[in-house]
Amino acid sequence: MKIWKRAGSIKPSVLITCTGIPPAIAWGFFTLITFEHHHYILEAVCLWAAVTASLCVGHRYYSRIISALNLSMVKQEFEIKWKNLMIDNTDEMFIVLNMYGQIVTYNQSFEKMMGLSRSELQGKPLRSVFINEVEENNSNLSFVLLDRFRDVFMGKETSFTYSFRFRGTDRVISLNLDMQPVFSGGELQNILVSGHMVLSDEIALNYLEREQGSYCMDNNVAQLCQLSFRLTRNLERWFPRNQIYLLQMALQEVLINALEHGNLEVDYHKKTELQRRKGNYWDILIKECNREYLENRKIYVSYTLDEDKVVYVVKDEGGGFEWKKYLEPESGRVDDEFVRTHHGIGLQLVRNVFDLSFDRGGSEVTMVKRFNA
Repeated sequence: MKIWKRAGSIKPSVLITCTGIPPAIAWGFFTLITFEHHHYILEAVCLWAAVTASLCVGHRYYSRIISALNLSMVKQEFEIKWKNLMIDNTDEMFIVLNMYGQIVTYNQSFEKMMGLSRSELQGKPLRSVFINEVEENNSNLSFVLLDRFRDVFMGKETSFTYSFRFRGTDRVISLNLDMQPVFSGGELQNILVSGHMVLSDEIALNYLEREQGSYCMDNNVAQLCQLSFRLTRNLERWFPRNQIYLLQMALQEVLINALEHGNLEVDYHKKTELQRRKGNYWDILIKECNREYLENRKIYVSYTLDEDKVVYVVKDEGGGFEWKKYLEPESGRVDDEFVRTHHGIGLQLVRNVFDLSFDRGGSEVTMVKRFNA
């Protein structure tokens, strides 16, 4: 990513006097030869002197202006050089997108982070770059990115934090991204994306012993994904990052289930039907769901961390669901519809990460992770 300005300088031109003085002299001699009257000669000499003097004064004046411009250009080129140096040698990530969300230019930090070549980044939609390179089938990430781009296209600055695990690796990073629309003539021209990796909280890492909190959340996928990051970010004292990522994804799965199957009461047959349609699943769901449920129902989340364990409790305002159907593999029965649609697999993954329990109706779930397990 380079800031640039056309190089060059403006040289004081003697062209003003070279082109102005000879015609004045020639005109004076022509007058001397042509006219016999002395007052014409005097007039010509005076005019010639006036033109020559004004050109000399003008030359000096414009020379000073041009020198000042040259000095200003040198300063600008110096500033641009150092700005480029800082942009390319910072840990901060900078990306410029066009009005369609495609990558126009970027700095070295973004290229190093993604581990991709210029041909794999230039001109590609940023959303597809992230989706292609991080863990497969992450529909939540896809929706969050799409939702944030919608905000930018509407002229709003937006930001979000998300954890990524790169495909086929154990490499996990958490990114804080800011997106700012750039308008010209009232129309969106570019999108400036800046971001940085979220570093460890040294205070929490070294001194945190106990923490708790409670949240009353709206039915917003992007906000629930943010909450899953917030509630797992202080676990580095007990777990490596790749395991924290699994905890975050499992918590996110439960939060999304509370929205989708709890508050919006989308059963598994309805979900299958919606997934078969063309378009983004969450867009279709939000468009066709019960608006009263979407706007008025809440998700309640409590969080407790102590020296032995972390506990999350998630409760929705829906009618519950038959959770035993998806958490009793000892029965030896696997439903064909379950395998075909992948419904319930998320809960199986959650159980592999947490000690999981539901209330009788299935509208409240408790997840426990012990540090010595």
